[in-house]
Amino acid sequence: SGSMGENASMRSPAAPLRGSLVGSWVLALVATACSWETQNLVPPVPETAQTSVILARDGSLIVEPPSDENRTSVSIEDIPQVMLDAVVAIEDERFYLHDGVDLKALGRSASRGVTSGGISGGGSTITMQYVGNVFLDRSNQTADRKLDEIMLARQFEEQYSKDFILQEYLNWIYFGARAYGVEAAAQQYFATSVSNLKLPQASLLAGLIQAPSRLNPYDNAEGAIERREAVLSAMLRNDFINEEEFDSARLEPLDLAPEFGDESDQYVAGHFVEEVKAWILDGLFMDEQWTAANPILADELATYQAREDLLFRGGITVRTTVDPAMQSRAEAAVEAILPTDGSVKPDASVVVIDPPTGEVVAMVGGRDFFGDSSFAKVNLAMGTGRQAGSSMKPLALAEALDRGIPVTRQFPAPATIELQPPDLIDPWKVRGGSRTGVSDLVDGTIWSRNTVYAQLAVELGAGAVGEMAAKLGMSSPIAPVYASVLGTENVTTLDLAAAYSTFANRGIRHDAVFVTEIVDADGTTIWEHIPTGERVLESADVDQLTWVLSQVIERGTGRDADIGRPAAGKTGTAQNYADATFAGYTPNYAAAVWVGFPQGQISMVPCNRKSCTEEDPGTPIQVAGGTYPARIWREVMTAVHAGIPEQEFTTPPPSIATPTTIVLPDSVDVPDLFGLTVDVAVATLDGSTLSLVPVEVVDTTFAPGTIINQAPPPLSAVPGGSIVTVEVAVEPEIRTVPVVVGLAANPARRALRREGFVVQERFVDRNGAPISPENTAGDVIGQVPFAGTQAAAGTSVEIVIQKR
Repeated sequence: SGSMGENASMRSPAAPLRGSLVGSWVLALVATACSWETQNLVPPVPETAQTSVILARDGSLIVEPPSDENRTSVSIEDIPQVMLDAVVAIEDERFYLHDGVDLKALGRSASRGVTSGGISGGGSTITMQYVGNVFLDRSNQTADRKLDEIMLARQFEEQYSKDFILQEYLNWIYFGARAYGVEAAAQQYFATSVSNLKLPQASLLAGLIQAPSRLNPYDNAEGAIERREAVLSAMLRNDFINEEEFDSARLEPLDLAPEFGDESDQYVAGHFVEEVKAWILDGLFMDEQWTAANPILADELATYQAREDLLFRGGITVRTTVDPAMQSRAEAAVEAILPTDGSVKPDASVVVIDPPTGEVVAMVGGRDFFGDSSFAKVNLAMGTGRQAGSSMKPLALAEALDRGIPVTRQFPAPATIELQPPDLIDPWKVRGGSRTGVSDLVDGTIWSRNTVYAQLAVELGAGAVGEMAAKLGMSSPIAPVYASVLGTENVTTLDLAAAYSTFANRGIRHDAVFVTEIVDADGTTIWEHIPTGERVLESADVDQLTWVLSQVIERGTGRDADIGRPAAGKTGTAQNYADATFAGYTPNYAAAVWVGFPQGQISMVPCNRKSCTEEDPGTPIQVAGGTYPARIWREVMTAVHAGIPEQEFTTPPPSIATPTTIVLPDSVDVPDLFGLTVDVAVATLDGSTLSLVPVEVVDTTFAPGTIINQAPPPLSAVPGGSIVTVEVAVEPEIRTVPVVVGLAANPARRALRREGFVVQERFVDRNGAPISPENTAGDVIGQVPFAGTQAAAGTSVEIVIQKR
């Protein structure tokens, strides 16, 4: 006990000394601040960040673009008194008595700081908190920073009223869960506006200010309730509430709204929203005409950072073209049609356009934007595109009609043809004809005869398809090559939809539109889309083209796209069934569908047709444009047109260029064609209105040229005009394995696939150890079989890719 008394006596004289030091420190700070007041250093009041909104076509909210701040400013008149009282009671109970600096509180803070040997962060009034956080470096806990805080707080209170300061503070302060400001906090935690807050809610929010992360009520309900009671006690102590209100509020449950955040929120049209955000951030709305009309705003938004601030913190309203109902139906159609089995599955993209305006009313960029796949966020409807196959043939037909070539024009239609355009050194060999001698452009389109369209391409010129694509509204560059008529060039699903939308609009092009208006936080329109159409094709020519494309659905390769009302379209299938498309339109809407593997051009055939691996999976069926893509298109367009009165296409003018409609029988029995040659099978079907579509299949167990399979099967009853697809055995074509060692992965893949080989891939690190890559880039360091080996087309070639 003696030592305890000795220690106590030794500490006693220090108390008055410490108090003296504290008093002197506080007086020195205030005196210095007073001397600085004459320097007129009051900074301008900063604007608080505002939460922007992206709206759908019908005005409904799609999403608030997530940023580091979720904030919506409100006026002091919108904040209930109970909220104001709660904050004042717990954060600065002498708020209405001091001039920005509370000497008593500052003295207590300084005393704690002297005791601990540093500068305490406490003692700050609401005004000091605001100016300190908004104008100063909060992490700098020094006497100089505290001095600056005192100085700014006193000056701020001289210039602004208490109500204004409290308003700005409550619009700025962080409440946790990305909620900046009391309005965002009310929405986050209680799904209501701040004006509707009651005592239990207001006291909870006021309590979060001290430690918003630690007291997060979703994660720490007990801590939040304890802090709420501290707020209620402070309110009772300051006569803001009475005993009865205190007892009632402290017993209320938290009753929180469901938690949400920027990453876990799911909303419609995720890929579409990303395109809208990119369009704003990249400044694509700032064209020459807009810039000339808005020079000051254009200068303000000249940098990416400025446009980022506009989108994420500027409180703008972005009105888009997407229709939530159509979007949901398009997403549902993809899920309904595509297979769901297997870890690696084909995916799809869909774009629907309103032809009279060009507005994109639906965009599916993949099966699940919010999924776990590494490709989930990749927009398969945009980007670098994929091969569209024969869905590009109508562009050549449009060019032919524009040049006066009638659809009745006939061409030789052999199964294989070699053409020698004058600008090519080697002959161009094309497969895929009718085996019936000749074909006009109508049948050549309906049955997608490559040899017919190859001859048309040579007549039109290598650049004709690319030029027509640009005319129709496609943005993807198409090389001036003859094979582009067969869809060998990459185009996006949006490109296809845009081109076919011009057909639907009878030759008047409206460029694809995602946004119709941008309104700033003050309600002023800063950008608005004004629809402007351009006639690029004569309506009479488009009417003939539409008649031909309607036959594709009625009796051609697109029968699975039949929606029970007038529609026109075209199937497309890339080489080796690696991509499949269907694009089409009605008088009301245009839509395009792509199906394929997002990983790359993987052949979509069953495993009994190729050697399947985890990286090269099979599909339940052989996927051509007339299968999954046509069926998805049918489901989408059926749903889109629900409730819309049926409308006919404009009838083409009578002329020799318009074929006579064929009356087809209701039902025809399919004969047994197994074991026949194609020529005999064609003769067998003669007069039946059935059409034969041969597909060559490498098979050494049957004589070459023999039909080994057919669909529909023998003796099936089918509608007149139906297609009978037959598989014809052919000998494997012997090819030379090219040199790909030393190439980058993508050029190597293209070189092998161009020669008809199936690519198998194995990835290694720099030490040669096997790895599972996050992407498929790298350099080829080995191949089997080796370069120069003679092998049958369809043989697998394994390449070893080393990651860079």
